[in-house]
Amino acid sequence: MAEMLVKENDDGMEKRHLGVNAALAAYILWGLLGVFWELLSVVPALDTLAYRIVFSLITIGIVLTVQKDWGTIWQTIKQLIKSRKIFWIILSSYLISLNWFIYIYMVTHHEATEASLGYYIMPLMNVIIALVFLHEKLSRSKIIALLLVIIGVVILTFQTGSLPLNTLLMAGSFCFYGLIKKQVQLPATISLTLETFFVAPIAIIYLLLSPHVITQNGLGVSTLLVLSGVITVIPLLLFAVATKNTDFITLGFIQYLNPTIQLLMAIFVMKESFDWHKAIVFIFIWLGVLVFILGNVHGVHRIKAKK
Repeated sequence: MAEMLVKENDDGMEKRHLGVNAALAAYILWGLLGVFWELLSVVPALDTLAYRIVFSLITIGIVLTVQKDWGTIWQTIKQLIKSRKIFWIILSSYLISLNWFIYIYMVTHHEATEASLGYYIMPLMNVIIALVFLHEKLSRSKIIALLLVIIGVVILTFQTGSLPLNTLLMAGSFCFYGLIKKQVQLPATISLTLETFFVAPIAIIYLLLSPHVITQNGLGVSTLLVLSGVITVIPLLLFAVATKNTDFITLGFIQYLNPTIQLLMAIFVMKESFDWHKAIVFIFIWLGVLVFILGNVHGVHRIKAKK
């Protein structure tokens, strides 16, 4: 009996270790993606998005062929049509495409720091969406965190003279995408297949009509465009492993690796300016994130204490 318990504990530790490593790898790769898209700045953002969609579908198609999992895709589509949830999946495909486009556009137009800001405020924007659409109650820490983020956004608006629409749209599109994913939960490979499948026809038509040709900027750029599918799929597959083997709170901490790496890449690799004006904005956002994290940790400890 004791040996069985030890074996179960060892298995649990191994799974947790696998989950944490997969999460670290996924978020580090996502954080480094800004540099990848910046290398494609010679390609129009819409063309880059279209290539990313097409090559992501090809890449995930290869994965499904190797796994012999196409049957699951057709069964899932039939179930979604029958339950009338297929429309939510189609909507989610357009939301994630919008998110991809805004991020690519921002990075290729020297707005990578603002893009990282969007990823910092995404979890806090999720709180607003949960409040409005899921009628969840706000704790005191979440209210303080939101106020700090709002102050940061207001300061950024005064500094630039306009509301940071790209940053807010990028964060908002992903948050609504996440809301749909909560309502219609699917495995990562199946979800990505369907999401790219529904927007791929539009992407293909756009590429056929676009004056840009994949080979016109040289072999290096062409290779990167082809690899855009691979670099999209790999982090998502790693994230799928992470969510199966890691608790939500741990993932909540690790997720901030992504915007932190993005910000560092923007400053030290892409050489974007980061003066004291931007620093003030980020200080308020970071304080909001810190309050948000501490509030979540306190909530978990309180729940455990009740048990």
